[in-house]
Amino acid sequence: MADRMDDDGLKALLSQEISSALTYDDTELSQKRSSALEYYRGEMSDTPSMQGRSSVVSKDVADTIGWMLPGIIRVFTASDNMAIYEPSKPGDEEFAKQATDYINYVFMKDNPGYRNMWDATHDSLLLANGIVKHWWDDKEECEYTEHSGLTEEQIAILQSDQDAEVVAQKEGEPQIILAPSPTGQMMEVPLPTYDVKIKRVTSAGRLKVECINPEDFLINREAKCIEDARFTAHRQDTTRSELIEMGFDRELVENLPIDRFSSIRQEAISRDESASVFFNNVGDDSMLLVELFECYVKADVDGDGIAETVRAFYAGAQGTGELLDWEVWEDDVPFSDIPCEPIPHRWDARSVYDDTSDIQRVKTVLTRQMLDNLYWNNNPMTAAEENSVTNPETLRSPRFGSTVYFKKGSLPPAPLAVPYIGDKTLLALQHFDNVREMRTGVSRSTMALDPEALQNQTATANQNQKDAAYSQIELIARTQAELGWKRVFKQILKLVVKH
Repeated sequence: MADRMDDDGLKALLSQEISSALTYDDTELSQKRSSALEYYRGEMSDTPSMQGRSSVVSKDVADTIGWMLPGIIRVFTASDNMAIYEPSKPGDEEFAKQATDYINYVFMKDNPGYRNMWDATHDSLLLANGIVKHWWDDKEECEYTEHSGLTEEQIAILQSDQDAEVVAQKEGEPQIILAPSPTGQMMEVPLPTYDVKIKRVTSAGRLKVECINPEDFLINREAKCIEDARFTAHRQDTTRSELIEMGFDRELVENLPIDRFSSIRQEAISRDESASVFFNNVGDDSMLLVELFECYVKADVDGDGIAETVRAFYAGAQGTGELLDWEVWEDDVPFSDIPCEPIPHRWDARSVYDDTSDIQRVKTVLTRQMLDNLYWNNNPMTAAEENSVTNPETLRSPRFGSTVYFKKGSLPPAPLAVPYIGDKTLLALQHFDNVREMRTGVSRSTMALDPEALQNQTATANQNQKDAAYSQIELIARTQAELGWKRVFKQILKLVVKH
């Protein structure tokens, strides 16, 4: 029998797995995500414009995603229920109906369901895989209220509520009341009052669903799906205060190493050009950021030769970080991915960016050349003999109504003709639009009904064209539903039933 794994062994294993997953992410996934985000924003660093020439950018990636998103979102929001649970055996009909109603409420109402769905679908189309995290948050949610001028009887009534607890109390201004004296006459009597702060526990735990940044999700290089991955993790920047609030040992947290110069990841800079390197050494020590990895790794920790799933929290830079806590994890990993175009036997999928980035580069270059050519035709150069013009500044900076004086006997200045190639460029641009349509199914006819769509063609031919184009977009929606959202809603139901 193998030896049981101790904390030091698990810490070394996590450091190795994190380093390997980060290397895989940085070398194979990060650069593609960064380029996709820049292309979406219209920033093309790999296609720079020339000095003094057109710098226009063709935004095919953004346009294609913008055209596809409404149709896909409409598929998931066409009815009141995004997911429907079906009975697995006779007698489950009522449970399936209740599960459908309740889980859809939890997803759409108790969580920002529409925003999660939008973000995950957008990440899927642009970055190939949208990552959804679903877990049971057992942290208490409390509501605090302050009351002034309460008597002892009123405080007792408040404390009769099981969920109410007095967390602070001080004497307030006494209340003057009229009470009978021993002689029977009414007299003013001060009644003591108190100012109190009441804590009410509104929730002892609830299901949470969140679409996380794809760059914050780590997976081992050999994985083909999240369910069978050897290692998955969610990395996030967390303050020391939040780590202590999560229940980790204070002394251990306060000694965690931090990066004094915290560098924002490349995807964040590509997503928001104002993001940059910031100094992680300003403010109270409790608010300094520490890199936290919530890891799920398969390891034989009990020495029986069979690997178990372990959930572990590892904080600090890999190699110099600390193992905060760990436990054998009996549930599934809390991650699901929403793929765009899955590649067989690979976890990372293809995206709309993969299908249209080369088209955007070509169309950007062609559009710039066409505009430069149009500028030359509208503002042609002038050919003139040397020293033949007495006021050459008029040729360099022409003005309406100005006169050009040239010497007698010399040839008058003449515009230098530049062939117009715009018509040929437009044909080339149309060709690449057709290529994009064949790859993605997005065209003018599938965006909305064009007033000229039925001109010079039969209604049947037009409908066949639309059906062929829609089938590609519907395939993406079907893939996202079957390979992504289906697992999300299965895990949500499992968590709700368990807790």
